[in-house]
Amino acid sequence: MSKIILGTVQFGLDYGISNTFGKTPIEEVHRILDYAYYKGIITLDTASGYGNSEEIIGNYLTNNPLKKFEVITKIHSLDISLEKQLKESLIRLKLEKVEVLMLHSFELYKNFKSQLSLFCRENKGKYFNELGVSVYTNEEIEVINLDPIIDRIQTPFNLLDNKLKRGVIYKKIKSKGKIVDVRSVFLQGLFFKESNELPVNLKSLKEPLEKLKKIAKTKSLRIEELAIGYVFSMGFIDNFLIGVNSLNQLKKNLDALTNPISKQVVDEINAISIQNANLLNPSLW
Repeated sequence: MSKIILGTVQFGLDYGISNTFGKTPIEEVHRILDYAYYKGIITLDTASGYGNSEEIIGNYLTNNPLKKFEVITKIHSLDISLEKQLKESLIRLKLEKVEVLMLHSFELYKNFKSQLSLFCRENKGKYFNELGVSVYTNEEIEVINLDPIIDRIQTPFNLLDNKLKRGVIYKKIKSKGKIVDVRSVFLQGLFFKESNELPVNLKSLKEPLEKLKKIAKTKSLRIEELAIGYVFSMGFIDNFLIGVNSLNQLKKNLDALTNPISKQVVDEINAISIQNANLLNPSLW
């Protein structure tokens, strides 16, 4: 459980291609957080751009002072100073300090790069412990990986955006002593959609998605068991995010950890190649 980071975008936004629930109700958010803490999940991932997710987390932590979660938050504005965005997030979270402060995109990293050294000297250790960047492409990772001031990188990894595409570059991150956090484990819920429900721009993913479902069916696995088991099998990944809309989803996802997948299944997944990388980037859908 220590490798799991609970994503909270659904707490503040109607998010996900397969989301039929909408924004998660406050009462359900509290049940999710209670259960996550009970199961040993101690890290929450949020962002200033996730609607009112930071406020919801801040209120929960204030009302449940014995539940000590570590918080990762991200800043997203190019036009507001780093320090102002950080302090505004801390106010919403009702925290004196977060575990990790992330820049929400490669664009933000480039925009603020010249300021990061001074910003860290004045704020790191006091208001946050680690600095990270959330990215999409291997090319972005190559650049950020050379910057010693960045402690961790958050990046996609899943059954289609897999070891064939990401393995080499993620091992490079580890070789630099940085932490690899992966997200999009369910590709924003795409793995749960039926082939005939795919939007027109994603129709070309029909065949690989059916291949994954066939692998899962052959091994008597639910698709979340295949997805989580695959990510969990990768030694170069430090932590992985899962976002949920309901307590029931969280329980099903955590149950999936009890069914590790075999090397044969991992090899079958690793052989799947998606040539058009844009199909794997939800921000471009």
